Amino acid sequence: MPLLRDIAREHTDPALEVLRTLLHQPSVAATGEGVAACADLVRGAFEEAGAAVAVHQARDAAPIVIAEFPGEGERTLLFYDHYDVQPADPLGEWTSPPFEPVVRDGRLYARGVADNKGDLVTRLAAVRALKAAQGRLPCRVKFLVEGEEEIGSPNFGSYVRAHADALRSDACIWESGQRDLKERLQITTGIKGICYLDLELHATSRDLHSSLGAIVEGAGNRMAWALASLKDPSTGRVLVDGFYDRVRELSAREIEATRKIPFDEPEFKAHVGVERFIGGATGFDAVMRLLYQPTCTICGLDSGYTGEGSKTVLPRRARAKVDFRLVPDQDPHEIAALVEAHFKKLGIEITASLLGGERAYRTDLDDPFVSLVTEVAGEATGREVKLYPTSPGTGPMYDLGAALGIPVVSVGGSYWGSRAHAPDENIRLADFEETIYMVARVIERFAGRP
Repeated sequence: MPLLRDIAREHTDPALEVLRTLLHQPSVAATGEGVAACADLVRGAFEEAGAAVAVHQARDAAPIVIAEFPGEGERTLLFYDHYDVQPADPLGEWTSPPFEPVVRDGRLYARGVADNKGDLVTRLAAVRALKAAQGRLPCRVKFLVEGEEEIGSPNFGSYVRAHADALRSDACIWESGQRDLKERLQITTGIKGICYLDLELHATSRDLHSSLGAIVEGAGNRMAWALASLKDPSTGRVLVDGFYDRVRELSAREIEATRKIPFDEPEFKAHVGVERFIGGATGFDAVMRLLYQPTCTICGLDSGYTGEGSKTVLPRRARAKVDFRLVPDQDPHEIAALVEAHFKKLGIEITASLLGGERAYRTDLDDPFVSLVTEVAGEATGREVKLYPTSPGTGPMYDLGAALGIPVVSVGGSYWGSRAHAPDENIRLADFEETIYMVARVIERFAGRP
C-alpha cells in the first residue's frame, strides 16, 4: 500500500484545482462582493469530498459552512477557516489581476491564497488523502468555515454559542501558520483581540475658505489633535485613562516560552523597512512588546482636499479609522467607551463607531495538544519548529475556544513572504504540498495512531 506521504503528494494537483476555483471567486467581506457565491463553492467542495454539510446564515450575515466527516474512535478534531478575503486595493500594485490565480517561479499568486483559502484547501486535501490511504478517517473531523473574519467576525460568537453542541470537539486547528525568515515552522497558541473604531468629526456647517483659519478651526486640525492625544510618541504607551486596567499579567511559562523565540532584529527591520522600533525597543523587549503589548494604530485618515494641485479649504468633516490590538482580559466594548470618554475630556466631539470587536485568547501551553502538534509538525516537515504563545494578529479564537473549552493551535502553509493583505499575495507550491501531509499526520496522531 502506498505511503501516506505519497498519497498526499498525489492529492496536491487536484487540491490546487479546487483552490484555483475558490481564488477565481472574489469574496470581499468589507463590501460583500462574491461572499455568498464563494460560500456555495466551499459547500460544494466539502460535499464532493463526502462530508455532511450544513450552511447557516443569519440575517445580514455571511453564510457559515459546517462540514463533518465521520471517523473511528471517540475523538473529534475541529478545523477553523474562513473563505472571505481582504479588498484587493491598491490594484495598480498587483503584478497580475488579484482574482486570476497564476503561478510564477513556484509560487501561486492571488488574493486570499495565503489568508485563508490555501490553508482551507490543504486541510480538506489532508482529509481526502487519509481517506484514500486508510479507507476511513481515524477520528471525526469537523470544519467551521466563516465569511466575516476580515471584518472582525461580528456574527461568529453568537453563532458558536447557539450551535455549541453541534460544534463540540476535543481540539481545534486554527486558520493560519507560516515558515519564518529562517524557514522555521511557527506554531501559535493564542491571538490578540481588537477594538476597531470609525471616528468622525464635524467642525463647521460646510467647507470654508482657509483664510478663516485665523478664527475658525477646521475638522482636519481637530482630528489630528485628537489622534495625537491617543498615544505617547516616545514610548508607544496608549494615553487613554483606564486602557491598561484589565491587562492580564503574563505567566512564568509564557515568559519562558517567549525567551526561546528566535529574533534576528537586523533582518526583521530590513524586511519591514524600518531602522528603529517604537520606544527604542530591542531584542527580547521588542518580542515581548510585539506579542503581549496592546496597540493603537491609525489605519486611515481623510479630511479636506487630497487631489492633485492645491485647494485652499478649511474642511468641515474629518474621518479616521483606528484599531487597538488587545490582550487578555481587555474588552473591546469597554475600550471603545474609554476612547469616547477620552475625547470628551479633551472637549473634542467625535462620533466613535465600533466596526469590529474581539477579545484575545491564549491556549494553555502545557495542554497535551500543543506538544502533539509541535512534535508532529517537526517530524512531518523536517523543519525546526518554534512555539509562539500568541500571535500579534487577531481572529475570533476567543469566541470558539472559550465557548467550547478546547485547546486551539495554529499551524499552516504560508511563509514569510506570503504578503497577506498586500498586493501579490502568494504561497509556495512546495509548502502547499508539504502542508497537506503535515495536516494528515496531525489528524492521525490526534486519533492515537502512530
